[in-house]
Amino acid sequence: MIFKFMKFASVLALLSGACFAAPANVEAFDKSTWQSLVQGGGQRAVVIFTSVTCSHCPGAIAHLAAKRSSFAGPRLRLYVVSIDADDEMALQRDPHYAPADRLFLFRGNSQVLEFSVNPGWRGMTPYVAFIDGRGGVKFSLGEPKDSVLSDWINSAR
Repeated sequence: MIFKFMKFASVLALLSGACFAAPANVEAFDKSTWQSLVQGGGQRAVVIFTSVTCSHCPGAIAHLAAKRSSFAGPRLRLYVVSIDADDEMALQRDPHYAPADRLFLFRGNSQVLEFSVNPGWRGMTPYVAFIDGRGGVKFSLGEPKDSVLSDWINSAR
């Protein structure tokens, strides 16, 4: 009986991992990546900068993923950028990153990359960038309040 339960539990674990798979590949994030996202040709996006040691980041990702359905218009993109991970496979297996449309990993000097994103950012996470699709970016340290997200979403209407 215990064997059957253990077998069922392992199948369930495998299936749940498959249901929560992050994007198929982890992309390099460098200064030119950031510039490309900001100038994204009219595509609005939310970029969440995370850290593997950040206890609040998984909740922020889940919250923003759930809220993006309130965006009227083209589908709002959700990008997640890990600033300190060193194992791409672990990122892809982590269910916290499953809602991401694209998953990135810092490549290069982190302080230089942080400065290129926002000179005022000092690497604290979660750090959220709201890209308006016209070259503008609004930043939020920590999980943004619903009012901040709603104001940003409504600013495009």
